[in-house]
Amino acid sequence: MLTRWRWFIAVAAACALPSAAQACSCERPSGDLHTQLRTARENAVAIYRARVTAVDPAAFDGKAAVEVLEVFKGPVKPGERLDLPSGGRGACTIAFKAGKEYLMYAQGKDATSVSLCSRTHSVTPGTESELAWLRTGKLPPLPVALQREAVSCEPCDIDLVGGRLIVAPDESPSSWLWPPQAAEAMKEGRPFFTRAHVDSEHSLIVGMSFDGKPFELTQTHEYAAPSACTRRIHLRWCKRLDVTTPAGSPHPVFKCIEPGESSLQCDESKGRESSWRPPESIPADACLWRTSDTALCTLEPRMRLLPAGARASPVLKCRPQDLDRRDRNHFCQVETKPGPTDKAP
Repeated sequence: MLTRWRWFIAVAAACALPSAAQACSCERPSGDLHTQLRTARENAVAIYRARVTAVDPAAFDGKAAVEVLEVFKGPVKPGERLDLPSGGRGACTIAFKAGKEYLMYAQGKDATSVSLCSRTHSVTPGTESELAWLRTGKLPPLPVALQREAVSCEPCDIDLVGGRLIVAPDESPSSWLWPPQAAEAMKEGRPFFTRAHVDSEHSLIVGMSFDGKPFELTQTHEYAAPSACTRRIHLRWCKRLDVTTPAGSPHPVFKCIEPGESSLQCDESKGRESSWRPPESIPADACLWRTSDTALCTLEPRMRLLPAGARASPVLKCRPQDLDRRDRNHFCQVETKPGPTDKAP
């Protein structure tokens, strides 16, 4: 059975940039790691390892040039050069990075049909066992237990920091503006801030402070960090702000020109406390395996503890992506043994 999975990166892009296409919504394969690997191989028209040689920086309808290094399935050859859709905003395109290697799973009409909805991912140390499986047929080991981390901290909020910059010190924080409204405020010389950019790792806002100084704030995404309570917010003052309206986009885009030195405004890790819960069984169909040892798992609050003496290694150690108790998404990684358990904070 297939379930609907809304990709975090695309959701962030759609929320931050109204000009982006609708959020990328994909069918998530069910089953454990082995089932998902087999399904991805069966459904792919081509599977190959490739290096990105160049990337068109266009946010929409961009292209990435790649060189095929190794072929596991399909009508492609080592040394062949392909142009793949890229950009990272809307239409489920991947934000490829020049110089990096990727394991491509093409699902569609030909070998260029790669997207966020395919199993395509960058080649990292965590993909070695998946590459070995594609080469030899030997599947990577399955975790037999799950262990979740409990964390607490004082959360960072980029909108709150931005809202304080555009009002006097004794006033309550103000709210962000949509880009068209922000462009009007900038034209009239009024303080403002707006969400300027989002990618797989950062959110960025720009604005004009209450005393007329242009600024840029950057915050790491909770889903780009290895766990909740690790986000940071940095401030840079700009020489000026540039605003343009790209072709094909109905909304203006802001850019900080000649930013100064970065200063840390918020660091969740300073007051971070964490502990590990007891090992539990792995819920069926809870995890989307991005590599052979990393997964995004949706976990219910109720735990299903392992019986006393049950095997608990290898273990899937899961860290929450957000402090919100309603957010059940966890970033999980296979490790050799569970962590020491303690009372949750």
